[in-house]
Amino acid sequence: MAFLDWISRDGKLLLTARIVRTFSYGFLSIVLAIYLKLIGFDEILIGIVLTATLANSVIFNLFASFYADRFGRKKILIIYAVLMAISGAIFLLTNNYAALIASALIGTINVTGTEVGAFLSIEQAILPQTVKDIKKRNTIFAVYNMAGTFAMSAGVLLSGLPQFIQKTYGLNQIESIRSLFLFYSICAIIVVGI
Repeated sequence: MAFLDWISRDGKLLLTARIVRTFSYGFLSIVLAIYLKLIGFDEILIGIVLTATLANSVIFNLFASFYADRFGRKKILIIYAVLMAISGAIFLLTNNYAALIASALIGTINVTGTEVGAFLSIEQAILPQTVKDIKKRNTIFAVYNMAGTFAMSAGVLLSGLPQFIQKTYGLNQIESIRSLFLFYSICAIIVVGI
């Protein structure tokens, strides 16, 4: 990453975390509503789950705005990544509507494919501090957003993986999509480690 030597180590870690996270948002944004329909939810219930994920983004953003500096930005980012992993695991392990709503409300499932949650607001507050040259502040935001967009696009491509899994391993449609929730949780655990 010599071409990014103007970014501090923390900045590179933020970029890496964003890439992993938006990659997982990309594939999940495509399959989540399909999965909910396959497990028997009607359009109203699917809409409620998707709305809960967006409400979560608002609530977590407000929390981050008021408390991230008090508790520590890094701690909040780690907590959100842990909640992301737990949320993916709940979607993997159960079809229970109440559990999925709770997961959507407390986890960081993102249905837009882009970053709209508290990760974004905290990371954007940190980004200017990660550049060695003040003239590069705008550039770090460009790199950050470009990396997220490319990663999300790659994640969208991965949303076709369930069809491959069905043909290769003989799993049904529901089980093949569930494998993506496992991968989502793994991505979140990677983010925790970053």
